[in-house]
Amino acid sequence: MVNRDFEYYMENLSDEEFFSRFTEEEMMEIKSRSTIHQFGKGQVLFFQEDYKNYCYYLLKGLIRLEKTDETGDFQYIDYVTGHSFLPYGEFLNPDNMNNYTGFAATEIILLMIPRDLLEKITMANNEQMIYMYQMIAEVLVFTERRIQMTTISSAKQRVIQTLAIWMYDLGHRMGERIVINYPLTIGELATVSGTTRETAGRVVKALTEEGLIEFTRQEIIYLDLDYFNELLW
Repeated sequence: MVNRDFEYYMENLSDEEFFSRFTEEEMMEIKSRSTIHQFGKGQVLFFQEDYKNYCYYLLKGLIRLEKTDETGDFQYIDYVTGHSFLPYGEFLNPDNMNNYTGFAATEIILLMIPRDLLEKITMANNEQMIYMYQMIAEVLVFTERRIQMTTISSAKQRVIQTLAIWMYDLGHRMGERIVINYPLTIGELATVSGTTRETAGRVVKALTEEGLIEFTRQEIIYLDLDYFNELLW
């Protein structure tokens, strides 16, 4: 990626929903102190328990977030799609350590904003503060859904519930369907669902045969939105 591509992203930053409530002066300060970086698939962006120097805005691609315990077992796995801010859950939190490790799940373009700058500007901007709280509330709703999912004894139902959460978190509407345009795998679905790859594969095959979903190497297509929505609300 050449410099003019980075310049394009910077020049059009105010068109992004997250930045639309900042004043022109605030945007100038954000742009002057922020940097854009390109990362290849698999690169580590930040580590769990590292000091939080930056907040991030994902301009393009997919980020995978992982939290592990002392034994190295996964406690939390999540994904962040393009045109999204992170971390909402840790914003304005006095704890200065990252709660998870971030990886580039695809090639990504990432805006890195100094944490102290964004916190200072946001606290002085009531519209942005309200927007942030609304987004945090939304994050909490789906964090609760994920916690509830861990109590489901049926591995099949955990897989289906994970697919429903992915539909809402990662998908975008295309006519009567919702599509996730990222190369998520059966293995990743199994890990997030807390089951084996074989079980996740059987569930996806059954859902495909029932005409509820299409699951390929490049995308997931949700064909029956009502079916998955009923699992969330």
